[in-house]
Amino acid sequence: MSRYIRHTESNEEKVATKMGSLLSDFTLDLESIGYYLSRILPFTIFERVMITMDAADFYRAGGDIDKLDTESEYRV
Repeated sequence: MSRYIRHTESNEEKVATKMGSLLSDFTLDLESIGYYLSRILPFTIFERVMITMDAADFYRAGGDIDKLDTESEYRV
């Protein structure tokens, strides 16, 4: 008898999946999206978007969660 553990997506995974599907439309002009984000979003939300993109860049480059916690640049 085999048992399967169902993976439930966290809210963060759901948001990342949604963002990925929205930005995967190659007919969109990403510079225009950036312009409108900077105009529409309040500054605090815009900063959260930038932190998210910095983290994505860090992990894409091969970063490790333990290294992220020790770097002073990413400390609160």
